[in-house]
Amino acid sequence: MEQDQKMPSALAVARALSSVLTAKLANLAAERIELSRDEAALCLGVVDGIVENLESKAEIMI
Repeated sequence: MEQDQKMPSALAVARALSSVLTAKLANLAAERIELSRDEAALCLGVVDGIVENLESKAEIMI
């Protein structure tokens, strides 16, 4: 990745994911929802951020 490009913060990724899921779940008649690759990548980014946070807290506890 280029030096002048910053990774988005975990909070920014979580907010983006929240917006995507809120919009998709707003259609109460829909039995299923589908995620694009970009939307799935947002999900993965949030989960990775949670894992990193929990791992760092676990290391502090040890």
